[in-house]
Amino acid sequence: MTTLLALSLVVQGCASPGREVTQTVRVETPGCAQASCELSNDLGSWSLARTPGIVTVTASRQPLIVSCRAEHGGLGSSAMPSSLESTSGAGAVAGGVAGGAAMGAVFGAAALSFIPVLGVIAVMSGVATGAVAGGAAEASQRPLRYPDLISVPMDCTPRPALVAGGALGLRIRSLTTEECRAAGVGEGGAVLLISVAEGGAAAAAGLRSGDLIVAASGRDVGDAAALQELLKSVPPGTPLPLRLWRDGQPIELSVIRPKAAP
Repeated sequence: MTTLLALSLVVQGCASPGREVTQTVRVETPGCAQASCELSNDLGSWSLARTPGIVTVTASRQPLIVSCRAEHGGLGSSAMPSSLESTSGAGAVAGGVAGGAAMGAVFGAAALSFIPVLGVIAVMSGVATGAVAGGAAEASQRPLRYPDLISVPMDCTPRPALVAGGALGLRIRSLTTEECRAAGVGEGGAVLLISVAEGGAAAAAGLRSGDLIVAASGRDVGDAAALQELLKSVPPGTPLPLRLWRDGQPIELSVIRPKAAP
């Protein structure tokens, strides 16, 4: 029984297969000639300045999240699971032999010959437990790997931009449903800030190029044209609360439309 318990503990200790290793992956963005990408998992984050290109990451049991952005604001993302190289089976064989031998040693030759059926059952139990433990031990030493080639489909078709709010200093455009999903804001609609003019009211409020506006004055933003009309309707000097999505996190800011110069 002590041997069975020891083998069971070995199995539990090897329950998590795969060994974390560094790996070089190539990232491509079909549909978009060039884009910058951020890659991340539970072990860290890595940047790729321009696609297509290669970057070294640390493989993990968690998926590798790849988020890419083109210069014009096109977005794309992908989650790549890791895989484990198949084992040779040598660990299971060695473990089975060791488990059977251990059980035979526990019961002894005399005991096994006295009750042959029970002896066979005991030895086979040791073989099975040892095989599982040996296979798990071998799997725990196999390297985890992501696909060597990671493809992030993107749509880089130029889209018209709008100048919003005049003195606010914003250039915006609507996001497609696919881009909203890729950015993690759902399908309710969002507006991308293509550029924020230095010295403008938007820059003073803390808005940045690349921010996504998802709501204004507590209402969801459908598209750039609707946001433009809303910004124009705000009286000068009145704060307009905005809910933004930046770097995968929600934030809230208020922008004030400046008063016209006398």
